[in-house]
Amino acid sequence: MSLQENALLAINFTGDVALVDTMNSLPIFIGEEDISGRLWELAGAFDGSTLTVTIASSVQTAWGEADAIVLSVTHDILEKPMLREILVIPSGEFYLVMHNAQFYLKKEFRQQGIGRACLAVEAAAAHDLEFTKIVANAANRPDVGWIVWPKLGYDAVIEPDVMKKMHDELVAAGLSTATGSLRISDLYDSNNYQLWEKHGAGCIMEFDVSALDSWSMRQLGTVINKEDLL
Repeated sequence: MSLQENALLAINFTGDVALVDTMNSLPIFIGEEDISGRLWELAGAFDGSTLTVTIASSVQTAWGEADAIVLSVTHDILEKPMLREILVIPSGEFYLVMHNAQFYLKKEFRQQGIGRACLAVEAAAAHDLEFTKIVANAANRPDVGWIVWPKLGYDAVIEPDVMKKMHDELVAAGLSTATGSLRISDLYDSNNYQLWEKHGAGCIMEFDVSALDSWSMRQLGTVINKEDLL
């Protein structure tokens, strides 16, 4: 059986993951809850992978300096390690930050729903553990992260420079042209997502895990059900 056939059969999420704790970081708590046993879920780590846990101090983030729990996943089907960071933000909120630039499947395993399945496991665990959101830096052109991530539930306010490019088409579609008032999800829900595909760009996007009925969670559920991924 080929590596590809083996890998496809192994994409399950039961926690059969090798945990490596090189810095003696475990156990890890959020508040008073030990989340050590759920790190594989927060990493979106599939069976047969290795999850390495490290702690990084004074990481620079959009919210200021923060300590980070870094989750690095390796597997034969990954071209590079899959990275997640759990940040304890100074405001006291918890964020699970996904660096999508560090999620590279080998070419023969792409476009098979593996990334979506990883995100589904991650989002469900983040919601259960009362995280607010998952944040991703959606890759810019020529990569397609800025097109792909919203289809899975990531959202963002459309930046003024992009709004300017699509202004006339927004007017024709009867959509708001007020800067700061239109989101990518508005384009998607109004069947005008082609405007984002035409004029959009890489940016910081957020996946709302605060409620099961959020746009992000509903959007991901729709994609999963349609594609029968899990």
